Amino acid sequence: MNCEDVRGLLPWYVRGALEAEESCATAEHLTECAACRQELAEVVRLQAALQPVFRKMPRAPLGAWQEMAAKVRGTRLARLDVGSFLAGLSIGMSYRRGRLPVSGQLRVLGRTVPLFQIGKGGRND
Repeated sequence: MNCEDVRGLLPWYVRGALEAEESCATAEHLTECAACRQELAEVVRLQAALQPVFRKMPRAPLGAWQEMAAKVRGTRLARLDVGSFLAGLSIGMSYRRGRLPVSGQLRVLGRTVPLFQIGKGGRND
């Protein structure tokens, strides 16, 4: 793992939300890299400062996520450009088990080519 990889994982590392292999690789890198340890300290400080604020925030009403999902179903929420194809495909594939349908299209020279459709009514249900 390099510093860029580790710094991207630090918020999840602090919360204990990484898979065991990623967590071990991150910990190993942190033992060898003072700059990333400093970044880890900043993440821990930021988390400690924000926790009281988040605790005071009101919780979303029961069923709010389901209501929002019903409202946005079928609405284009994002657009993938050719340059972000791999990131979009990765997001779409990782969201496979989600409840909202996810689809990917590629526009080339004014033509739209469907890449994948996951979720209700899609080929990968």
